Amino acid sequence: MSASLANVYAELTRRYGETYTITYGHPPTYLASIAGVSETGKKMVLVFKEDRSGSSSKIQHVTPKKALPKSEGTSELDLTGSPLKDDCLVDAIADLSLDLQLEHSNPWKLEEEFQRGVPVDQARGIISTEPFQQSEGTGSVWFLCDGADLGQTQLLQYEFNKSHFSRGILSYHGVVPAYMVTSQFLVKQHSMVGVRAPMETTIENSYQVNPQMTLRCSWTTNASLPLLVNLHDCEVVLNHTFRAGECTPLTQDFMNQLRILVYIREDIVSYHKDMQQGKSRDPTYRCGTGIDMDELRESINKTMTDVSGFMDPYINGHAEFDIEEVVQRAKVRRLTDLTDKLWELLKSCASYKDLKIAFGMLFQCAARCNIVNTPTNKNRLAEIITELSNRRLAMPCLSGAEPLELLLEIGLEKVLKDYEFIYSESKLCSTHLLRDTNETVNDEGSPQNVPQVRKSLHNAVRGDPAAGAGMRKTLLHHNAGAKAGNAKYGKVDDDSGFKNSHFDEQESLERVSKLFQIHCTLEHLLMIHINLNLPNVYSDVCSELLKKAPKIVDAIDENVSDVMDIHLSALYVREHLEGKEPYSRHISMRSHNKFREIKTTFYFNSENICPPELAKCFQCDDKEMVKERTYHSWLYRKIRTLK
Repeated sequence: MSASLANVYAELTRRYGETYTITYGHPPTYLASIAGVSETGKKMVLVFKEDRSGSSSKIQHVTPKKALPKSEGTSELDLTGSPLKDDCLVDAIADLSLDLQLEHSNPWKLEEEFQRGVPVDQARGIISTEPFQQSEGTGSVWFLCDGADLGQTQLLQYEFNKSHFSRGILSYHGVVPAYMVTSQFLVKQHSMVGVRAPMETTIENSYQVNPQMTLRCSWTTNASLPLLVNLHDCEVVLNHTFRAGECTPLTQDFMNQLRILVYIREDIVSYHKDMQQGKSRDPTYRCGTGIDMDELRESINKTMTDVSGFMDPYINGHAEFDIEEVVQRAKVRRLTDLTDKLWELLKSCASYKDLKIAFGMLFQCAARCNIVNTPTNKNRLAEIITELSNRRLAMPCLSGAEPLELLLEIGLEKVLKDYEFIYSESKLCSTHLLRDTNETVNDEGSPQNVPQVRKSLHNAVRGDPAAGAGMRKTLLHHNAGAKAGNAKYGKVDDDSGFKNSHFDEQESLERVSKLFQIHCTLEHLLMIHINLNLPNVYSDVCSELLKKAPKIVDAIDENVSDVMDIHLSALYVREHLEGKEPYSRHISMRSHNKFREIKTTFYFNSENICPPELAKCFQCDDKEMVKERTYHSWLYRKIRTLK
């Protein structure tokens, strides 16, 4: 289909390319919303005029703008305060879209702002020509019109079909009050082309909970006078979009931790690639705010020898807690494992040099002090500290990316524990959904890639033993073993040597991506809780979202987003939606017989979804004059007649 439509595109470009702009690609966003993806397909030919004389920044967007604060010199002072004004302020803070650039919140794409319509008679003239109609192809050609005719025609469609004559017309029908959108009115519009009542009607009502959250209720009926609202047996889909740049203060700390992990991993990968290319340098560490090294030494000693209680006073397996309360408590929970506490200290180092010195302090303390807080985590740093404290290991000498690799490993584990605390304490789901099921653990509960033999400095001077000889391992010759682990960087796993650190580029990417998936799921759940309060669906949402393969995320910038589409029972949302007008409506009526098929699609939206310059031809002020809910309305009619 695409190849034959491309031939039509090539022929149109040859004949009319100098007069009009002709594209072959994805349909405009507003056309996909009005006519539906089933009509536009993935690709189509669009004929229009292009005008780039005005910069897009000069175009007046219809997106609401944030009100500017009053100047300090204003005479309108209110010293008493107002609860209503406070509520408005809270709403403004909660409207996360205010923090984004306005152009990103528009429903159309940037290139659509430069598209202009052609006169309707010119479009019809091209469609009526014999060479055009005899073109070999399958698919639709759409002509963007200027709407200057009485019918305010916005788009004309000609569909190439071997068995039928098929044409469509999309027109703007102005602003209508919500009470005028009735079954009788729509059926009458559908029947204006000489057909009886619709044989099949498909309806989708969208309710906007907030700018990022929508509830879509859809159903199909064969009734001659269909109901336009159905909250009993409809299919409900909850859609929510979370963007990394929209974190609330409640979850910002956890997102910042994820970003630190991403940056550390980036620096490790960058260092290894440079070394592979023969560029010798020290790794970079750029995530710390800086800490006095004497203060850090004291903090490390105190952390490792502290005899305070190990129980977390915030954990209560029998209490019921609100999700928001649990997230707040997670930020101040008492850390019980030594490496989790060390993550909080070590990540504050200002540079790679300071980080390397900090690990030296840590190892000295482990070797000389009586460690009370023996680490329970199963990571490389925990094992090194345990072996040093038991006098079974030589003092490690870290080099290259090893300090970063140790820091990344304990950070990944600590951040995962934060999310486990939130999900378990709020009883959202079982924590096994948060962990990678690919992790292999032996009978003792330790990762299988950790050697389970004694280490000794005595064997450091011996030669490499034969395979299976059971030689004890040491960290003294770290250059032999520490560089093992990742074949991508020219390393080979070698069980005969104990490695200071372990790093696998793909594994670390998957773990960071899993953590980002867990965070996005938490953001979705918080928005459901705050806006809809549906505790009965939390477990299902967790199960559906967390069982999916994580989307690979190698960087977390402000524009990284996650979209949730989750099916719900109509029973859960009926109370929230009853008596409310939909934000948008998409109603498609279809009638057919042996020779002809008529399809009429009505689209109503509370906002004008077309770019401003394109909408000028039919824009009116009626919407400002009516206090009730009003819709911008479009009508798309398609007629297929047997050849």
